[in-house]
Amino acid sequence: MLNNIEWMAQWKSTKPLTDQWMTAGKLHHFPSHALLLILDGRAIWNINGHRVQVSYGELVAVQENTVIEVIEGGNLDLAGWHVQFDTYAMFPDRGEVVKYEWHVPSGDTYQKVKLTGGTLASLSQHWSEEGSPNPNVVHVGNQLLVYELLQHVYRELLEEEPTVEQSILRTVDYMQQHYEQVITRKQLAEIAGISPWHYSRKFSERYGKPPLDYLAHYRIYRAQEELLLSTATSQDIAKKTGFEDAHYFSRRFKQLTGVSPRNYAQTLPQRKIVCLSPLCAEVLIHLGVIPHAVVVTPLLLPEHLRELFDMHQVKMMEVSQYELDVEQIRQVQPEWIVGNFWTEEIKQKLRTIAPIITGLNNDVEALLHQLASVFHREDTAHKLHMQMKLEVNAAKQQQQHLVQSSSTVMVLRVEPFGYRYLGGHSNGVSHLLYEQLRLTLPQPLQSGEAWFNPCSLDLLAKANPDYLFVEKRVMQHFSAQENMKKLVESSQWNDLKAVKNNRVFLVDTRLWVDGRGIIGQQMILNEIVNSLVTNVW
Repeated sequence: MLNNIEWMAQWKSTKPLTDQWMTAGKLHHFPSHALLLILDGRAIWNINGHRVQVSYGELVAVQENTVIEVIEGGNLDLAGWHVQFDTYAMFPDRGEVVKYEWHVPSGDTYQKVKLTGGTLASLSQHWSEEGSPNPNVVHVGNQLLVYELLQHVYRELLEEEPTVEQSILRTVDYMQQHYEQVITRKQLAEIAGISPWHYSRKFSERYGKPPLDYLAHYRIYRAQEELLLSTATSQDIAKKTGFEDAHYFSRRFKQLTGVSPRNYAQTLPQRKIVCLSPLCAEVLIHLGVIPHAVVVTPLLLPEHLRELFDMHQVKMMEVSQYELDVEQIRQVQPEWIVGNFWTEEIKQKLRTIAPIITGLNNDVEALLHQLASVFHREDTAHKLHMQMKLEVNAAKQQQQHLVQSSSTVMVLRVEPFGYRYLGGHSNGVSHLLYEQLRLTLPQPLQSGEAWFNPCSLDLLAKANPDYLFVEKRVMQHFSAQENMKKLVESSQWNDLKAVKNNRVFLVDTRLWVDGRGIIGQQMILNEIVNSLVTNVW
Protein backbone atom coordinates (compact mmCIF):
# COMPACT_ATOMS: atom_id res chain seq x y z
CA MET A 1 0.00 0.00 0.00
CA LEU A 2 1.05 3.62 -0.43
CA ASN A 3 2.84 5.34 2.41
CA ASN A 4 0.42 8.28 2.53
CA ILE A 5 -2.58 6.14 3.43
CA GLU A 6 -3.96 6.95 6.86
CA TRP A 7 -3.81 3.98 9.18
CA MET A 8 -4.58 3.23 12.81
CA ALA A 9 -3.36 0.69 15.34
CA GLN A 10 -5.88 -1.35 17.32
CA TRP A 11 -4.72 -2.85 20.61
CA LYS A 12 -5.35 -6.59 20.85
CA SER A 13 -3.65 -7.99 23.95
CA THR A 14 -0.99 -7.39 26.59
CA LYS A 15 0.73 -10.38 28.19
CA PRO A 16 3.81 -10.86 30.38
CA LEU A 17 6.85 -12.83 29.21
CA THR A 18 6.31 -16.14 31.00
CA ASP A 19 8.80 -18.93 31.79
CA GLN A 20 8.25 -20.15 28.21
CA TRP A 21 10.47 -17.24 27.16
CA MET A 22 13.30 -18.53 29.36
CA THR A 23 13.47 -22.06 27.94
CA ALA A 24 15.70 -22.75 24.94
CA GLY A 25 13.85 -24.22 21.97
CA LYS A 26 10.44 -22.74 22.77
CA LEU A 27 8.60 -21.21 19.78
CA HIS A 28 6.32 -18.17 19.93
CA HIS A 29 4.05 -17.30 17.00
CA PHE A 30 2.48 -13.86 16.63
CA PRO A 31 -0.65 -13.80 14.45
CA SER A 32 -0.73 -10.01 14.90
CA HIS A 33 1.93 -7.30 14.97
CA ALA A 34 3.68 -7.10 18.33
CA LEU A 35 5.83 -4.86 20.51
CA LEU A 36 8.01 -6.67 23.06
CA LEU A 37 9.37 -4.60 25.94
CA ILE A 38 12.26 -6.07 27.97
CA LEU A 39 12.15 -4.77 31.53
CA ASP A 40 14.72 -7.06 33.09
CA GLY A 41 17.46 -9.51 32.10
CA ARG A 42 18.60 -10.62 28.65
CA ALA A 43 18.11 -13.44 26.13
CA ILE A 44 19.02 -14.54 22.62
CA TRP A 45 16.18 -15.11 20.15
CA ASN A 46 15.84 -16.25 16.58
CA ILE A 47 13.42 -13.75 14.99
CA ASN A 48 12.37 -14.91 11.53
CA GLY A 49 15.81 -16.43 10.94
CA HIS A 50 17.81 -13.56 12.50
CA ARG A 51 19.85 -14.19 15.67
CA VAL A 52 18.99 -11.27 17.96
CA GLN A 53 20.27 -10.53 21.46
CA VAL A 54 17.76 -8.62 23.57
CA SER A 55 18.35 -7.07 26.97
CA TYR A 56 17.01 -4.70 29.60
CA GLY A 57 15.50 -1.49 28.26
CA GLU A 58 14.99 -2.65 24.68
CA LEU A 59 11.81 -2.53 22.65
CA VAL A 60 11.43 -5.02 19.80
CA ALA A 61 8.82 -4.47 17.08
CA VAL A 62 7.78 -7.43 14.91
CA GLN A 63 5.26 -7.87 12.11
CA GLU A 64 2.32 -10.27 12.06
CA ASN A 65 3.07 -13.97 11.52
CA THR A 66 6.49 -13.55 13.11
CA VAL A 67 7.98 -16.62 14.78
CA ILE A 68 10.43 -16.17 17.66
CA GLU A 69 12.48 -19.12 18.87
CA VAL A 70 14.25 -18.88 22.21
CA ILE A 71 17.92 -19.75 21.67
CA GLU A 72 19.08 -18.76 25.16
CA GLY A 73 16.62 -17.74 27.84
CA GLY A 74 19.41 -16.21 29.88
CA ASN A 75 19.87 -16.48 33.64
CA LEU A 76 19.49 -12.81 34.46
CA ASP A 77 15.80 -12.57 35.30
CA LEU A 78 14.26 -12.04 31.85
CA ALA A 79 11.03 -10.12 32.31
CA GLY A 80 8.81 -7.93 30.20
CA TRP A 81 5.62 -7.71 28.21
CA HIS A 82 4.44 -8.29 24.68
CA VAL A 83 1.68 -6.12 23.29
CA GLN A 84 -0.12 -7.35 20.17
CA PHE A 85 -2.02 -5.03 17.85
CA ASP A 86 -3.67 -4.97 14.42
CA THR A 87 -3.51 -2.15 11.89
CA TYR A 88 -6.25 -0.78 9.65
CA ALA A 89 -6.30 1.69 6.77
CA MET A 90 -8.94 4.42 6.82
CA PHE A 91 -10.73 5.84 3.78
CA PRO A 92 -13.04 8.56 5.14
CA ASP A 93 -14.36 9.55 1.73
CA ARG A 94 -15.52 5.98 1.11
CA GLY A 95 -16.50 5.31 4.71
CA GLU A 96 -14.26 2.24 4.78
CA VAL A 97 -11.79 0.73 7.22
CA VAL A 98 -9.78 -2.21 5.87
CA LYS A 99 -6.82 -4.31 7.09
CA TYR A 100 -3.54 -2.43 6.61
CA GLU A 101 -0.32 -4.27 5.79
CA TRP A 102 1.98 -2.64 8.33
CA HIS A 103 5.76 -3.08 8.21
CA VAL A 104 8.32 -2.14 10.84
CA PRO A 105 9.90 1.23 9.90
CA SER A 106 13.41 -0.21 9.49
CA GLY A 107 12.22 -2.21 6.48
CA ASP A 108 13.17 -5.52 8.07
CA THR A 109 10.86 -8.04 9.74
CA TYR A 110 11.85 -6.75 13.17
CA GLN A 111 13.30 -3.60 14.72
CA LYS A 112 15.10 -3.10 18.04
CA VAL A 113 15.07 0.22 19.92
CA LYS A 114 16.89 1.18 23.13
CA LEU A 115 14.80 3.12 25.66
CA THR A 116 16.05 5.39 28.45
CA GLY A 117 15.53 4.72 32.13
CA GLY A 118 13.08 7.60 32.45
CA THR A 119 10.99 6.26 29.56
CA LEU A 120 10.94 2.79 31.12
CA ALA A 121 9.84 4.19 34.47
CA SER A 122 7.04 6.08 32.74
CA LEU A 123 5.91 3.02 30.79
CA SER A 124 5.97 0.84 33.89
CA GLN A 125 3.16 2.92 35.39
CA HIS A 126 0.79 1.34 32.87
CA TRP A 127 1.30 -2.03 34.58
CA SER A 128 1.71 -0.86 38.17
CA GLU A 129 -1.49 1.20 38.37
CA GLU A 130 -4.69 -0.41 39.56
CA GLY A 131 -7.03 -1.36 36.72
CA SER A 132 -10.11 0.79 36.27
CA PRO A 133 -13.54 -0.86 36.45
CA ASN A 134 -14.59 1.34 33.52
CA PRO A 135 -13.97 -0.61 30.25
CA ASN A 136 -13.66 2.64 28.28
CA VAL A 137 -10.83 3.83 30.51
CA VAL A 138 -9.07 0.46 30.09
CA HIS A 139 -9.51 0.60 26.31
CA VAL A 140 -8.09 4.13 26.07
CA GLY A 141 -5.15 3.18 28.29
CA ASN A 142 -4.29 0.19 26.12
CA GLN A 143 -4.55 2.27 22.95
CA LEU A 144 -2.29 4.93 24.44
CA LEU A 145 0.26 2.24 25.34
CA VAL A 146 0.38 0.96 21.74
CA TYR A 147 0.87 4.43 20.30
CA GLU A 148 3.46 5.40 22.89
CA LEU A 149 5.52 2.30 22.06
CA LEU A 150 5.09 2.87 18.31
CA GLN A 151 6.24 6.46 18.77
CA HIS A 152 9.58 5.18 20.10
CA VAL A 153 9.91 2.80 17.14
CA TYR A 154 9.34 5.60 14.61
CA ARG A 155 11.45 8.13 16.52
CA GLU A 156 14.46 5.89 15.90
CA LEU A 157 14.26 6.78 12.20
CA LEU A 158 14.70 10.48 12.94
CA GLU A 159 17.91 9.93 14.94
CA GLU A 160 20.15 8.57 12.20
CA GLU A 161 23.82 9.57 12.24
CA PRO A 162 25.22 11.86 9.55
CA THR A 163 26.17 10.10 6.33
CA VAL A 164 29.95 10.55 6.79
CA GLU A 165 29.70 9.19 10.34
CA GLN A 166 27.84 6.12 9.12
CA SER A 167 30.48 5.63 6.42
CA ILE A 168 33.30 5.71 8.98
CA LEU A 169 31.49 3.20 11.18
CA ARG A 170 31.02 0.90 8.18
CA THR A 171 34.79 0.80 7.66
CA VAL A 172 35.40 0.08 11.35
CA ASP A 173 32.99 -2.83 11.12
CA TYR A 174 34.77 -4.03 7.98
CA MET A 175 38.16 -3.93 9.76
CA GLN A 176 36.78 -5.94 12.66
CA GLN A 177 35.29 -8.55 10.33
CA HIS A 178 38.31 -8.87 7.99
CA TYR A 179 41.35 -7.88 10.10
CA GLU A 180 43.17 -11.09 9.14
CA GLN A 181 43.14 -10.01 5.47
CA VAL A 182 45.18 -7.39 3.57
CA ILE A 183 43.40 -4.05 3.98
CA THR A 184 44.49 -0.74 2.39
CA ARG A 185 43.50 2.85 3.07
CA LYS A 186 42.20 3.11 -0.50
CA GLN A 187 40.00 0.07 0.04
CA LEU A 188 38.55 1.53 3.26
CA ALA A 189 37.93 4.90 1.59
CA GLU A 190 36.01 3.14 -1.17
CA ILE A 191 33.84 1.39 1.42
CA ALA A 192 33.19 4.80 3.00
CA GLY A 193 32.43 6.31 -0.40
CA ILE A 194 34.74 9.30 0.07
CA SER A 195 38.28 10.24 -1.05
CA PRO A 196 41.25 8.62 0.79
CA TRP A 197 42.46 12.01 2.07
CA HIS A 198 39.01 13.02 3.35
CA TYR A 199 38.49 9.57 4.86
CA SER A 200 41.80 9.63 6.77
CA ARG A 201 41.10 13.10 8.13
CA LYS A 202 37.58 12.24 9.32
CA PHE A 203 38.71 8.91 10.77
CA SER A 204 41.54 10.55 12.73
CA GLU A 205 39.15 13.20 14.08
CA ARG A 206 36.92 10.48 15.52
CA TYR A 207 39.44 7.89 16.72
CA GLY A 208 42.59 9.93 17.35
CA LYS A 209 44.74 7.92 14.95
CA PRO A 210 44.87 7.16 11.21
CA PRO A 211 42.81 4.16 10.01
CA LEU A 212 45.78 1.87 9.39
CA ASP A 213 47.22 2.60 12.84
CA TYR A 214 43.79 1.83 14.28
CA LEU A 215 43.81 -1.46 12.34
CA ALA A 216 47.30 -2.33 13.62
CA HIS A 217 46.19 -1.78 17.23
CA TYR A 218 43.11 -3.91 16.65
CA ARG A 219 45.23 -6.73 15.20
CA ILE A 220 47.63 -6.63 18.15
CA TYR A 221 44.69 -6.79 20.59
CA ARG A 222 43.50 -9.95 18.89
CA ALA A 223 47.05 -11.32 18.88
CA GLN A 224 47.29 -10.74 22.65
CA GLU A 225 44.13 -12.78 23.15
CA GLU A 226 45.50 -15.59 20.99
CA LEU A 227 48.78 -15.64 22.90
CA LEU A 228 46.97 -15.86 26.21
CA LEU A 229 43.98 -18.05 25.39
CA SER A 230 45.35 -20.49 22.81
CA THR A 231 48.38 -22.70 22.23
CA ALA A 232 49.16 -21.31 18.76
CA THR A 233 52.74 -20.29 17.89
CA SER A 234 53.73 -16.65 17.31
CA GLN A 235 54.09 -17.38 13.60
CA ASP A 236 50.59 -18.82 13.37
CA ILE A 237 49.17 -15.93 15.40
CA ALA A 238 50.91 -13.43 13.13
CA LYS A 239 49.18 -14.91 10.06
CA LYS A 240 45.85 -15.27 11.85
CA THR A 241 45.84 -11.59 12.79
CA GLY A 242 46.82 -10.19 9.40
CA PHE A 243 50.64 -10.02 9.64
CA GLU A 244 52.28 -11.93 6.80
CA ASP A 245 55.78 -11.26 8.18
CA ALA A 246 56.36 -12.81 11.63
CA HIS A 247 59.36 -10.54 12.29
CA TYR A 248 57.32 -7.42 11.54
CA PHE A 249 54.54 -8.79 13.78
CA SER A 250 57.01 -9.27 16.65
CA ARG A 251 58.45 -5.77 16.20
CA ARG A 252 54.98 -4.15 16.04
CA PHE A 253 53.81 -6.20 19.02
CA LYS A 254 56.73 -5.05 21.17
CA GLN A 255 56.21 -1.45 20.04
CA LEU A 256 52.62 -1.47 21.31
CA THR A 257 52.96 -3.71 24.40
CA GLY A 258 56.54 -3.09 25.55
CA VAL A 259 57.53 -6.78 25.43
CA SER A 260 57.98 -9.49 22.83
CA PRO A 261 55.19 -12.01 22.14
CA ARG A 262 57.27 -14.71 23.84
CA ASN A 263 57.49 -12.81 27.15
CA TYR A 264 54.05 -11.25 27.10
CA ALA A 265 52.11 -13.82 29.20
CA GLN A 266 54.38 -13.36 32.24
CA THR A 267 53.57 -9.65 32.36
CA LEU A 268 49.79 -10.11 32.44
CA PRO A 269 49.27 -9.72 36.24
CA GLN A 270 51.03 -6.33 36.10
CA ARG A 271 48.89 -5.01 33.22
CA LYS A 272 46.19 -2.38 33.68
CA ILE A 273 43.05 -4.52 33.98
CA VAL A 274 39.45 -3.31 33.97
CA CYS A 275 36.82 -5.74 35.28
CA LEU A 276 33.26 -5.44 34.04
CA SER A 277 31.75 -6.94 37.21
CA PRO A 278 32.50 -6.79 40.95
CA LEU A 279 32.62 -10.60 41.06
CA CYS A 280 35.46 -10.74 38.50
CA ALA A 281 37.38 -8.06 40.41
CA GLU A 282 36.91 -9.83 43.76
CA VAL A 283 38.13 -13.16 42.39
CA LEU A 284 41.19 -11.54 40.82
CA ILE A 285 42.06 -9.79 44.08
CA HIS A 286 41.91 -13.09 45.96
CA LEU A 287 44.14 -14.63 43.30
CA GLY A 288 46.71 -11.89 43.98
CA VAL A 289 46.03 -9.90 40.80
CA ILE A 290 44.87 -6.36 41.61
CA PRO A 291 42.74 -4.84 38.81
CA HIS A 292 43.10 -1.15 38.03
CA ALA A 293 39.35 -0.52 37.89
CA VAL A 294 35.97 -2.23 38.16
CA VAL A 295 32.56 -1.30 36.76
CA VAL A 296 29.97 -1.12 39.57
CA THR A 297 26.33 -0.22 40.00
CA PRO A 298 26.25 1.62 43.37
CA LEU A 299 22.66 0.55 44.00
CA LEU A 300 23.66 -3.13 43.89
CA LEU A 301 27.20 -3.08 45.26
CA PRO A 302 27.50 -4.96 48.58
CA GLU A 303 29.28 -3.01 51.29
CA HIS A 304 31.91 -5.74 51.80
CA LEU A 305 32.98 -5.40 48.15
CA ARG A 306 33.12 -1.62 48.35
CA GLU A 307 35.45 -1.98 51.35
CA LEU A 308 37.55 -4.57 49.50
CA PHE A 309 37.99 -2.32 46.46
CA ASP A 310 38.83 0.68 48.65
CA MET A 311 41.41 -1.36 50.56
CA HIS A 312 43.19 -2.36 47.34
CA GLN A 313 42.74 1.06 45.70
CA VAL A 314 40.68 -0.34 42.82
CA LYS A 315 39.00 2.50 40.96
CA MET A 316 35.20 2.07 40.94
CA MET A 317 33.59 3.24 37.71
CA GLU A 318 29.94 3.85 38.53
CA VAL A 319 27.19 3.07 36.02
CA SER A 320 23.43 2.69 36.11
CA GLN A 321 21.91 -0.77 36.38
CA TYR A 322 22.28 -2.78 33.14
CA GLU A 323 24.34 -0.04 31.51
CA LEU A 324 27.98 0.11 30.47
CA ASP A 325 29.78 3.35 29.65
CA VAL A 326 32.20 2.37 26.88
CA GLU A 327 33.73 5.85 26.70
CA GLN A 328 34.43 5.83 30.43
CA ILE A 329 36.37 2.58 29.97
CA ARG A 330 38.18 3.99 26.94
CA GLN A 331 39.42 6.96 29.00
CA VAL A 332 41.01 4.62 31.55
CA GLN A 333 43.12 3.15 28.72
CA PRO A 334 43.07 -0.45 29.96
CA GLU A 335 45.50 -3.07 28.74
CA TRP A 336 42.97 -5.84 29.34
CA ILE A 337 39.19 -5.97 29.80
CA VAL A 338 37.83 -8.90 31.82
CA GLY A 339 34.15 -9.81 32.00
CA ASN A 340 31.07 -10.75 30.06
CA PHE A 341 29.08 -8.41 27.83
CA TRP A 342 25.44 -7.50 27.61
CA THR A 343 25.29 -7.28 23.84
CA GLU A 344 27.41 -8.13 20.82
CA GLU A 345 27.44 -4.42 19.92
CA ILE A 346 29.09 -3.52 23.25
CA LYS A 347 31.56 -6.35 22.84
CA GLN A 348 32.62 -5.04 19.42
CA LYS A 349 33.11 -1.53 20.83
CA LEU A 350 35.22 -2.79 23.72
CA ARG A 351 37.36 -4.89 21.41
CA THR A 352 38.62 -1.65 19.85
CA ILE A 353 39.91 -0.46 23.25
CA ALA A 354 41.89 -3.46 24.50
CA PRO A 355 42.10 -7.25 24.32
CA ILE A 356 39.32 -8.98 26.21
CA ILE A 357 38.75 -12.08 28.32
CA THR A 358 35.12 -13.11 28.08
CA GLY A 359 32.98 -16.27 28.11
CA LEU A 360 33.35 -16.41 31.90
CA ASN A 361 31.08 -18.31 34.26
CA ASN A 362 28.77 -16.40 36.60
CA ASP A 363 29.25 -18.95 39.38
CA VAL A 364 32.09 -18.13 41.75
CA GLU A 365 33.70 -21.60 41.90
CA ALA A 366 33.86 -21.99 38.11
CA LEU A 367 35.00 -18.38 37.64
CA LEU A 368 37.76 -18.89 40.22
CA HIS A 369 39.27 -21.75 38.22
CA GLN A 370 38.80 -20.00 34.86
CA LEU A 371 40.69 -16.89 35.94
CA ALA A 372 43.31 -18.93 37.81
CA SER A 373 44.09 -20.79 34.59
CA VAL A 374 44.53 -17.56 32.62
CA PHE A 375 46.70 -15.86 35.26
CA HIS A 376 48.57 -19.01 36.33
CA ARG A 377 47.29 -18.94 39.89
CA GLU A 378 46.05 -22.55 40.09
CA ASP A 379 47.60 -23.27 43.51
CA THR A 380 45.98 -20.19 45.03
CA ALA A 381 42.63 -21.09 43.46
CA HIS A 382 42.81 -24.62 44.86
CA LYS A 383 43.36 -23.30 48.41
CA LEU A 384 40.50 -20.81 48.06
CA HIS A 385 38.19 -23.51 46.68
CA MET A 386 39.01 -25.87 49.55
CA GLN A 387 38.30 -23.11 52.07
CA MET A 388 34.91 -22.43 50.46
CA LYS A 389 34.17 -26.15 50.53
CA LEU A 390 34.96 -26.32 54.25
CA GLU A 391 32.56 -23.40 54.87
CA VAL A 392 29.76 -25.20 53.01
CA ASN A 393 30.40 -28.48 54.86
CA ALA A 394 30.32 -26.70 58.23
CA ALA A 395 26.97 -25.11 57.37
CA LYS A 396 25.68 -28.43 56.07
CA GLN A 397 26.50 -30.16 59.36
CA GLN A 398 24.50 -27.57 61.28
CA GLN A 399 21.43 -28.23 59.13
CA GLN A 400 21.43 -32.03 58.99
CA HIS A 401 18.09 -32.23 60.76
CA LEU A 402 16.47 -30.10 58.05
CA VAL A 403 17.88 -32.25 55.26
CA GLN A 404 16.79 -35.46 56.98
CA SER A 405 13.28 -34.16 57.70
CA SER A 406 12.87 -32.98 54.07
CA SER A 407 11.66 -29.60 55.29
CA THR A 408 11.14 -27.40 52.23
CA VAL A 409 12.98 -24.14 51.63
CA MET A 410 11.94 -21.54 49.07
CA VAL A 411 13.32 -18.20 47.93
CA LEU A 412 10.61 -15.82 46.72
CA ARG A 413 11.53 -12.71 44.80
CA VAL A 414 9.13 -9.76 44.95
CA GLU A 415 9.54 -7.63 41.82
CA PRO A 416 7.99 -4.43 40.49
CA PHE A 417 6.25 -6.63 37.87
CA GLY A 418 5.18 -9.64 39.92
CA TYR A 419 6.77 -12.56 41.76
CA ARG A 420 9.37 -15.24 41.03
CA TYR A 421 10.91 -18.18 42.80
CA LEU A 422 14.52 -19.35 42.77
CA GLY A 423 14.82 -22.53 40.70
CA GLY A 424 16.61 -25.59 41.96
CA HIS A 425 18.83 -26.25 38.95
CA SER A 426 20.84 -23.06 38.50
CA ASN A 427 23.90 -21.28 39.85
CA GLY A 428 24.57 -18.74 42.58
CA VAL A 429 22.46 -19.17 45.71
CA SER A 430 20.40 -21.85 43.92
CA HIS A 431 23.51 -24.05 43.67
CA LEU A 432 24.41 -23.25 47.26
CA LEU A 433 20.99 -24.09 48.73
CA TYR A 434 19.84 -27.06 46.72
CA GLU A 435 23.05 -28.71 45.45
CA GLN A 436 25.70 -28.03 48.08
CA LEU A 437 23.56 -27.80 51.25
CA ARG A 438 21.10 -30.40 49.89
CA LEU A 439 18.04 -28.50 51.10
CA THR A 440 14.66 -29.41 49.60
CA LEU A 441 12.76 -27.26 47.12
CA PRO A 442 8.94 -27.64 47.33
CA GLN A 443 7.65 -30.24 44.85
CA PRO A 444 5.43 -27.83 42.82
CA LEU A 445 8.54 -25.71 42.07
CA GLN A 446 10.92 -28.46 40.99
CA SER A 447 10.08 -28.16 37.28
CA GLY A 448 11.34 -24.55 37.08
CA GLU A 449 14.31 -24.52 34.69
CA ALA A 450 15.25 -20.83 34.93
CA TRP A 451 17.28 -19.11 37.62
CA PHE A 452 14.22 -17.16 38.80
CA ASN A 453 10.89 -18.52 37.53
CA PRO A 454 7.50 -16.73 37.37
CA CYS A 455 5.43 -17.41 40.48
CA SER A 456 1.75 -16.63 40.96
CA LEU A 457 0.24 -16.32 44.41
CA ASP A 458 -1.63 -19.57 43.74
CA LEU A 459 1.65 -21.37 42.95
CA LEU A 460 3.11 -19.95 46.15
CA ALA A 461 0.16 -21.42 48.04
CA LYS A 462 0.71 -24.83 46.42
CA ALA A 463 4.42 -24.73 47.25
CA ASN A 464 3.61 -23.84 50.88
CA PRO A 465 7.23 -23.97 52.08
CA ASP A 466 8.34 -24.69 55.65
CA TYR A 467 10.95 -21.94 55.38
CA LEU A 468 10.68 -18.89 53.14
CA PHE A 469 13.37 -16.38 52.19
CA VAL A 470 11.94 -13.22 50.64
CA GLU A 471 13.97 -10.90 48.45
CA LYS A 472 12.46 -7.52 47.68
CA ARG A 473 14.12 -6.86 44.34
CA VAL A 474 16.25 -3.74 44.08
CA MET A 475 16.01 -2.06 40.67
CA GLN A 476 16.79 1.35 39.32
CA HIS A 477 13.70 3.29 38.15
CA PHE A 478 11.29 0.69 39.65
CA SER A 479 9.99 -0.18 43.11
CA ALA A 480 8.76 -3.55 44.39
CA GLN A 481 7.03 -1.94 47.38
CA GLU A 482 3.51 -2.13 45.93
CA ASN A 483 3.78 -5.84 45.13
CA MET A 484 5.29 -6.48 48.56
CA LYS A 485 2.23 -4.85 50.10
CA LYS A 486 -0.10 -6.95 47.93
CA LEU A 487 1.77 -10.10 48.93
CA VAL A 488 1.53 -9.69 52.70
CA GLU A 489 -2.13 -8.62 52.44
CA SER A 490 -3.11 -11.64 50.33
CA SER A 491 -5.05 -14.64 51.69
CA GLN A 492 -2.43 -16.99 50.23
CA TRP A 493 0.30 -15.35 52.29
CA ASN A 494 -1.45 -15.70 55.62
CA ASP A 495 -2.13 -19.42 55.01
CA LEU A 496 1.53 -20.32 54.40
CA LYS A 497 3.19 -22.64 56.93
CA ALA A 498 6.30 -20.47 56.95
CA VAL A 499 4.24 -17.39 57.82
CA LYS A 500 2.25 -19.13 60.53
CA ASN A 501 5.42 -20.47 62.15
CA ASN A 502 7.43 -17.23 61.88
CA ARG A 503 9.88 -18.80 59.44
CA VAL A 504 10.02 -15.98 56.91
CA PHE A 505 13.35 -14.20 56.42
CA LEU A 506 14.09 -11.09 54.40
CA VAL A 507 17.27 -11.17 52.30
CA ASP A 508 19.19 -8.46 50.46
CA THR A 509 19.50 -8.44 46.65
CA ARG A 510 22.97 -6.91 46.94
CA LEU A 511 24.27 -9.93 48.87
CA TRP A 512 22.20 -12.92 47.74
CA VAL A 513 22.15 -12.08 44.04
CA ASP A 514 25.06 -9.73 43.35
CA GLY A 515 27.35 -10.54 46.27
CA ARG A 516 27.84 -14.30 46.21
CA GLY A 517 31.59 -14.31 45.80
CA ILE A 518 34.42 -15.65 47.93
CA ILE A 519 33.61 -13.33 50.86
CA GLY A 520 29.88 -13.19 50.18
CA GLN A 521 29.43 -16.97 50.33
CA GLN A 522 30.39 -17.09 54.00
CA MET A 523 28.05 -14.17 54.75
CA ILE A 524 25.16 -15.89 52.97
CA LEU A 525 25.88 -19.19 54.73
CA ASN A 526 25.78 -17.38 58.08
CA GLU A 527 22.37 -15.92 57.20
CA ILE A 528 21.05 -19.32 56.11
CA VAL A 529 22.27 -21.06 59.26
CA ASN A 530 21.01 -18.30 61.56
CA SER A 531 17.60 -18.39 59.86
CA LEU A 532 17.03 -22.11 59.46
CA VAL A 533 18.67 -23.32 62.65
CA THR A 534 17.75 -20.61 65.15
CA ASN A 535 14.47 -19.59 63.43
CA VAL A 536 14.98 -15.88 64.04
CA TRP A 537 12.55 -13.55 62.16
